Amino acid sequence: MTTLLVFVGTILFLIGVHEGGHFVAAKLLGIAVEEFALGFGPSLWTRKRGETRYSVRAFPLGGFVRLAGEAEAAADVPFERTYYGQPAWKRFVLSLCGPVANVVLAVAVVLGAILGIGLPRPLVAGLVPGKPAAEVLEVGDVIVAIDGRSAWATDDVGAAIRAVAPAPVTFRIRRGVEERDVTVVPVFSEEDGRYLVGAYFLPQLILAQIEEVTAGGSWLRAGFLPGDRIVSACGDLVGSFFDLYARWLDGCREATVDRGGAPLALPLPDSAEGLFGDASFRTLPPVYERPAAGEGVALSFKEIGGAMVGFVTAIRGLLTRSIPAGEAVTGPVGIATVLGQGVRAGPLVLLLLVAVISLNLALFNLIPFPALDGARMAFALYEIVTRRKVSPRVEMAVHAAGFAILIGVLILITFQDLRRLFG
Repeated sequence: MTTLLVFVGTILFLIGVHEGGHFVAAKLLGIAVEEFALGFGPSLWTRKRGETRYSVRAFPLGGFVRLAGEAEAAADVPFERTYYGQPAWKRFVLSLCGPVANVVLAVAVVLGAILGIGLPRPLVAGLVPGKPAAEVLEVGDVIVAIDGRSAWATDDVGAAIRAVAPAPVTFRIRRGVEERDVTVVPVFSEEDGRYLVGAYFLPQLILAQIEEVTAGGSWLRAGFLPGDRIVSACGDLVGSFFDLYARWLDGCREATVDRGGAPLALPLPDSAEGLFGDASFRTLPPVYERPAAGEGVALSFKEIGGAMVGFVTAIRGLLTRSIPAGEAVTGPVGIATVLGQGVRAGPLVLLLLVAVISLNLALFNLIPFPALDGARMAFALYEIVTRRKVSPRVEMAVHAAGFAILIGVLILITFQDLRRLFG
């Protein structure tokens, strides 16, 4: 139920902001607005103020701003105040303002989340035995800075290390309440083809301590019990579940646990499904910190830029068929699933997801496909360039056909999302 409420609230909010951009632009440009609606279908609530009717409709998966003369002749509104009675530049600006509103919202949400909640610091989640990092770092160390630059879990720690390698890398770490600088000399890995320090950095630390075991599962059959802390695997010390998994990948199938202060040797599950699915492990919360205002703004625009690049990459992959349509596109069910995961992950992740969805809504609407804002902008731009106006009847027919196609595609995507969810 929580996921459903978050999904409906998010969609209504983002659509409201999008249509609000069109609404405000229309008012400022002197275009008559007949209706501002959230949702589709029968009206649940309606109120008329001035020349505009405001309504909430039954199906909360969209919304619209109905402009005078946009769908049919408006007998009680002067032609110069109708949509098609406007010069092309006004129609272009009006269409652009919906996506712009969503972009502005995305930036504001990301900036507010980063400055208000903060970002997680990278943590040392695992160490490779015999590598340089194992000599100076410990599992659980908080990485505050790398070579004098603030480190955040949203950044690529590996890239920061490679930017310094092969020179020594200075880590500013926090261990308990103490901060200190430690130096690690990277080594070149022939297998990976790059310099490494021999540590794994993640925003959240999963300890090698069992919280629950599945009844009849492989962990319980092997003798593991809730509270067991795995201290070593095949002779190598284990500080986290990531350490344990690395040893497991190397073929280790025997662990030593601390049970009430006494060591006990037990076999590890043979299958990855049993390793991950038959037990849960104690997880420490991320370490959130607020960056300075200037750095927060820079990080916000970096996040927005990364989301925009991801959208463009997905569209390019979809067009070139290098990315399957089922992976590049998702519908209401997929969005609701992602938002549900965001709710469980915490407020920062949820807010960043809302910002990404808002940004994707803006970029999607800029695609010049009939019924989308991009197509309306294209018609206006054609008139500006050629000084020839497309017949309103032709443009309305094109948008109507495009809307029908979009509805059909939405139904198909929803069906695929349901099949993926329950299949």
